[in-house]
Amino acid sequence: MPRPRFLLLVGAFHVLFGAFFFLFSGFAVHLFIQTPGEAALVIVKGLSGICFAFGLMNLMARNSTEGPAVSAVLMGTLFYLLFTTGCDVYWIRSGVLTPLTWASIALRVVFAGGYVYQLVVQKGGTR
Repeated sequence: MPRPRFLLLVGAFHVLFGAFFFLFSGFAVHLFIQTPGEAALVIVKGLSGICFAFGLMNLMARNSTEGPAVSAVLMGTLFYLLFTTGCDVYWIRSGVLTPLTWASIALRVVFAGGYVYQLVVQKGGTR
């Protein structure tokens, strides 16, 4: 998939997901956290901003020419996806997150594969 289309897809998803987490934090807490504590709502609100920011960053970079800034967006987002996936796998296995989180993990693994593809195969940009 061409980089502009890929970054549009992933960016839009993250902006929408971040907005969902922000606007419906209470629902998201009960959907993804096994036993919500007092800090759960604050954590979900914080995650909403991070998710929204990564989406916005990808949307804004989608039509940029190849260069260090685009590489930084691709590498930074790939790291974010892999790091949060690893954390979520640990938190599911330790009983903090609900099994529904596996769906989010699967989607992030697919997205991460897309970023690896963009970094390695599509290195020239918009082929």
